[in-house]
Amino acid sequence: MHAKEARYVLVGGGSGGHITPLVAVAEEIRKHQPYVHIAHIGHKGDPLNKVTTKAQSISAVYEVSAGKFRRYYGDSHFARLLDWKSNLLNFRDLFRFIAGIVQSWFLLGKLKPEIIFMKGGYVCASVGIAARLRRIPYVTHDSDAMVSLAHKIIASGATKHLVAMPPKYYPTYDSSKTVQVGVPISASFAPASGSAKAKVKKELKLPIAAKVVLITGGGLGAKVINDAVTKSVDKLLADKNVYIVHLTGGKLYEEVTKQYSRLSDAKRSRIITESFTSIMHKYTAAADIIITRASATALTEFAAQQKACIVVPSPKLAGGHQLKNAEQLELANAALVVHEANIDEELIYKTVKLLGDEKRRASLGNLLHTTVIVNAAERVYDQLCANEESSKS
Repeated sequence: MHAKEARYVLVGGGSGGHITPLVAVAEEIRKHQPYVHIAHIGHKGDPLNKVTTKAQSISAVYEVSAGKFRRYYGDSHFARLLDWKSNLLNFRDLFRFIAGIVQSWFLLGKLKPEIIFMKGGYVCASVGIAARLRRIPYVTHDSDAMVSLAHKIIASGATKHLVAMPPKYYPTYDSSKTVQVGVPISASFAPASGSAKAKVKKELKLPIAAKVVLITGGGLGAKVINDAVTKSVDKLLADKNVYIVHLTGGKLYEEVTKQYSRLSDAKRSRIITESFTSIMHKYTAAADIIITRASATALTEFAAQQKACIVVPSPKLAGGHQLKNAEQLELANAALVVHEANIDEELIYKTVKLLGDEKRRASLGNLLHTTVIVNAAERVYDQLCANEESSKS
């Protein structure tokens, strides 16, 4: 597709937490400006670009090269030095990063956006540098309780920093340019209880009386969660009213279904497995408990629906951002947290106990709901419009 001038360019990729908020923001823009051209720039080869390609609110999707800097939270400098595989990949990706800047320069010259929204992912660094060279205003957004590396690189050129949590969690940003807006999510993640929840269960062919446990490790899945659940799934299914919806992640689907194949037909009939789903909001609406990673975007979606969550933060992701997200939830008593080191002992035990405590589930869901801003997409739109006006004056 040939590039066409776009009033708005949305940038992000690498994870569902960077992609689905872009769709939510695009939907909000489209509500106010039905005929505006909205483009998404993702990194080349990202399978999640198919989400924005299918989104009716986004006019066109483009890809540029982007380089990833691999570093793992908790590793010592010596361990990083000895990690030759990551170091070689980082060296290779340095050239991808430079190529991405060049590609972004030409692409932005064709698109001529009035404002760029940088959601996250290493593609933002390449596009952000090109945008600054072209003097195109851009706004960053951070969902987690810390600033991402890509945004640190381009922070000084941003006209505004939009953040999910109070500005005190982002000390590297200029406080005069930092605004708390929450995490943009789709309006489809609406509260569902009583008759609304029963209606969704009927659509999904689940019994009305079913106690539903939803397991998700994000778009790519989480092997450690999958293994812990499949290993002890008999304990969960001992209650004949328990049904499991397991979103495995694309590459892990066959492994998980193979583990479940050892179960009796009766138990296996109470498990739904999918690698990826386009109806996440329906599965979450039907769920009584959600076992999840500590992705800020996913947790905001679950909070909007007031769901009880058991959170297993990834300890290795850059900057330890999931650990920080989980820590904030634990301090607020808004979720149960299980760390990977204790997952085999704690995950199923806490899940079974929570299934039997309806009052505790309601409390967790209500408290999680209070931790987020539910009209974040609208707030982001307002900030983008404000930046457009200031850049024209």
